[in-house]
Amino acid sequence: MDYKKINYLFLIVLLLIGCTISPKEIEYGKDACSFCKMMIVDTKFASEIVTNKGRAFKYDAIECMLSDIKEKSEKKLAYILVTDYNEPKKLIDATKATFLINQNIKSPMGANLSAYISKEKGQLNGTELYDWNAIKAQFKN
Repeated sequence: MDYKKINYLFLIVLLLIGCTISPKEIEYGKDACSFCKMMIVDTKFASEIVTNKGRAFKYDAIECMLSDIKEKSEKKLAYILVTDYNEPKKLIDATKATFLINQNIKSPMGANLSAYISKEKGQLNGTELYDWNAIKAQFKN
């Protein structure tokens, strides 16, 4: 077998692996919020967006992500992720999540905003629930 072909195929495989766009792990206690620059420490409220070019922006609170996302086109985002409040550190698709604003749940930036993988999970902590479009409208200003 021709070694040039093998090397060429190996190089292509390496390039494809290196170009994969995916979320980046949030390093709690080390990463800073891309919006407010606070250290990301609370594992129940972190969020992340990843652009179509693979650049990740990490946030200490959903409200920081919502404020920052106003400046970016959603069409240019490969991932919009929020942490499931009931499963700390687990990032879920924000566009499919259920959101809750509840005074008893204190988020890092004070908006009392949390996210849940399903409507049923969110109802355990309150009654006024929002989907992705409704929560964006709520934080539009």
